Amino acid sequence: MATPLIELKDLAKDFAGIQVLKGISLSFERGEVHGLLGENGAGKSTLIKILTGVYSPSSGEILLDGKPIHVHRPVDAHSHGLGAVYQDSELAGSMTVAENILLGNEPSRVWINRRKIRQEAAEIMRQIGLDLDPDRKASTLTAAQMQMVTLATLFHRRYKLIILDEPTARLSASESELLFKMIATFKQSGITIVYISHRLHEVKLLCDRATILRDGRVSGTLERGKIDEDVVTQLMVNRSSADLQIENRGLRQEKVVLELKSLSTSRLAPLSLTVRAGEILGVTGPLGAGMEQIEKCLGGLSVYDGEIVVDGAVKVIRKPGDALKAGIALIPEERRKQALFPSLSMAENVSLPALSKLTQFGLVHGAAKRNYAQGIIERLAIYPNAPDRPIRYFSGGNQQKAVIGKWLERKAKVYVFVEPTSGVDVGAIRQIYEIILKMAESGAAVIVISTSVKELLALCETIMVVHDGTVSAHVPRSAVDRDGLLAMTISKDAQPKAGMAISA
Repeated sequence: MATPLIELKDLAKDFAGIQVLKGISLSFERGEVHGLLGENGAGKSTLIKILTGVYSPSSGEILLDGKPIHVHRPVDAHSHGLGAVYQDSELAGSMTVAENILLGNEPSRVWINRRKIRQEAAEIMRQIGLDLDPDRKASTLTAAQMQMVTLATLFHRRYKLIILDEPTARLSASESELLFKMIATFKQSGITIVYISHRLHEVKLLCDRATILRDGRVSGTLERGKIDEDVVTQLMVNRSSADLQIENRGLRQEKVVLELKSLSTSRLAPLSLTVRAGEILGVTGPLGAGMEQIEKCLGGLSVYDGEIVVDGAVKVIRKPGDALKAGIALIPEERRKQALFPSLSMAENVSLPALSKLTQFGLVHGAAKRNYAQGIIERLAIYPNAPDRPIRYFSGGNQQKAVIGKWLERKAKVYVFVEPTSGVDVGAIRQIYEIILKMAESGAAVIVISTSVKELLALCETIMVVHDGTVSAHVPRSAVDRDGLLAMTISKDAQPKAGMAISA
C-alpha cells in the first residue's frame, strides 16, 4: 500500500490534567478529501491545532510521507505544507486580492512589480475557478470571499494538506457550490483536504472517507458510500438520530410580548408582526436577503424606522444597552466575537450580566461568582465542569450554552437566537433546543433566525420567510414540510401546502 501523506500515531494531548486527545491514530491519504466529524468537545479543534502547530502534542507522533516531523509552532506547519482555512479568515485589508495571494512570494524581491503580481494572481485564481478582481481591496471582500482568497494563497504555495473548518457555515448556496468545485480542483492537484463539518450531506457528497471522534478517541472511519446519518450518529454519541429529534410542544399563549410596527431599514421593507408569550417564531430566507436586519434592529445594532413594542410599551433601541433595558436578549451567531471574552474563564463570562448581584462593598465576591457560575454549568450541562478554565478551551456547543446561560438570571422578555446551533455537534443540538423550549415555557417570546430548515421545523410554531428585504411568507408550522420550506427559502414565489394562506 502507498505511504499515507500524513499519519498520526497514538497522538495525545492534555490541558492541566484534563485529557482531550487519548491516543489518536489515523491517516490522511494523498489527494483525498477526508471528513472529520464528532461532537463539540470530541477533540476535533485540538487535533487541528496540533496539525497546524498551535498546540504541541503531549505524546505520539506525526509522520509526513512516512517520516516523523515535529510541529511545535505554526511556522513548522507552514514549512511542511500543512495549513487551515477558518470561517473567519483574515487578510491584509489594505492590500489587494493579488497582493494577498502572493504575499511573501512576490515575483521580484528587488522592487514591487504590481503588473506581474496581478498577472500571476489572476492565473492562480483562473486555475481554481475563482472569479475576483485582482485589484480589489481585501477589506471590501465578504467573509466567503476571504475564505476563497485564503484557499488560493495555499494553492499557490503548494500546500500538501489543507484543513477546512466548517467552511460553508457562512456561505450562500452559490458560494458553497464554488467551494465544492475548488475542492475538486485541489484534489486533482494531489492536495489532501481535511473537511470538518456538521453538515452530513456535504460530507457524503465530498468525502472519500470520514473519521468520527468521540471523547478524544477515534470512534470509527467510514468509506464513501457508508457515510450514513444513523451510523455516524451512533459513532458520535452512541445514540441513534431518532433519539435526538425534538418537536415544539405548542407553548403559545394569548399575551402579546413583542410587537413590531412598520419596522424598516435601508435593507428591510416595513414589517409588522406580533410574537406572543411562549411563541417561537422562525425567520429564514437566503443569506443577505434581509432577515439579519431584524436581529440588528432588536439588538440595537442598526438604525431603524417604525416602532418596537415590548409588553405594550414602545422601546427606543439605538444601542445594545437599550435592548437589554427593554428586556431583549440577543444570542448572536458570532458568539466568540460578539458574546464572549475568550481570555476570561467560564465563570467570568457567564456571571458578567449578574455582577451587580455578586458585588459587596464595590468588590466582586469571588466565591459568590464561582458558585453562581457553577449553578449555570450544572443547569445547562456544560462540559467539562471547570468554572476557572478559559472559555476559549471549551467546545462550540458549550460556548453556546455559556452565552445562553448569561441571560438566565436576567429573565429577558424576548430572546433572539441567530443560527443557535451553527458549529454545534449533533449531541449538543438537542440540549440547546430543550433550553430554548424552556425559555418559551417561562413565558418569553422567542425568535429563531436560522437557515436550517430542520431546525425551524423542530422548534417553531410559525415561520416567516424574507426575500429581498420583504416578507414573502408568514405561515404556521403545520403549513409546510421540509421540501416545501426549503423551496420557499430558495424562491419567493414558492407556495406552502394547498389550502394554507400566506400572510405577509
